[in-house]
Amino acid sequence: MPQELGSDRQRKNIMIGPRRTSVSLEDRVWDGLVDICRREELSIDDLCTRVNDRRLASSLSSSLRVFQLTYFRIVVENAERLLSRRPSDGFAHPPQTAFPSPLEVALERFSNDQKRFSGEI
Repeated sequence: MPQELGSDRQRKNIMIGPRRTSVSLEDRVWDGLVDICRREELSIDDLCTRVNDRRLASSLSSSLRVFQLTYFRIVVENAERLLSRRPSDGFAHPPQTAFPSPLEVALERFSNDQKRFSGEI
């Protein structure tokens, strides 16, 4: 059950692999993570575990915020790329979305950013 911390933050219990922990995030961040889970057909525990596996020095809360921003930036980049390829007559179908999924690209970019900012790259 979520615990309210303020007008816009909630602490929720999640499972990171086999261990339970709590994470405090703003309501809008939780909403965004739930949206990602729905799009990617993942549970919130699975998503948090995958982000946790790639984080280095930052807290899990901070990592989830940065990952969410990274994910939605990739979604926008993909949408802009599709719109820029669409012919003006509107009859041709846009190309299929690229593989891997935005989730995989976001996790990879998040991981690379973690390494770059920590000085590992």
